[in-house]
Amino acid sequence: MMYRLLAALILAALPVLAEPPALSDPVAGKDLAERLRNAAPEENSQIQGTLIIRAGGQTKNVPVVCRVVIHDGSWETDYDTAATVSTGAEQLIVIHHTNAPSEYLYARAPSPPAPLPKPAPMSSTEAAATPLAGSDFSAADLGLDFLHWPQQRQFKSEMRLGQWCYVLDSRDPDAKTIGHVKSYIDKESNGLLIAEGFDATEHLVKKFSLSGSSFKKVNGHYRLEKMDIHDLKKRSRTELKFDMQDK
Repeated sequence: MMYRLLAALILAALPVLAEPPALSDPVAGKDLAERLRNAAPEENSQIQGTLIIRAGGQTKNVPVVCRVVIHDGSWETDYDTAATVSTGAEQLIVIHHTNAPSEYLYARAPSPPAPLPKPAPMSSTEAAATPLAGSDFSAADLGLDFLHWPQQRQFKSEMRLGQWCYVLDSRDPDAKTIGHVKSYIDKESNGLLIAEGFDATEHLVKKFSLSGSSFKKVNGHYRLEKMDIHDLKKRSRTELKFDMQDK
């Protein structure tokens, strides 16, 4: 079930603190993070969707095309957003490596009718501060950058969204904004179900969730219906809804 407006306002108004650390295992945490970041997709794919951005009492829809492209020893996830009446098109490319941090390439057209420039590299710090098409998804969010952070601990498994989950606590002492992410990974599929981001004062400031989503088999493959991210500081929310029609 997705967040209702009242619940969103309550969450945004009241500070939420991270739970005190429980018994954890840093060795298992590092192994789990490594396994997740090295989980390469099996084949190339492409799916269309829409970024539904709700902020300041307004809703903006931005069409997006998501692609997975497999290379020798690496793979990339591409996000191409269409131009709107007021903003230019954007392109985000995240190149994943099995034995190295992800690379980020980003381009934004200066105006709606202008063509996209060549994507330029950006650091993880820049990726964390770069929202895709003005949404609540930063480039670092989409790249799951927290899996590369230096501190990884695994907690006792918990039930979330009806699934038993690994619980991974990731921390980066040098992060400028969000430096602590607690994530819940479905044990059956190794898919990320929930991720909670905390600031330096351990207040919850951002939450990603697949709550309310479902999977549908299209052309022999299961597709995710949607995913949701909520920025509690900005009191904004973005839903990335995928096209579930046969192509």
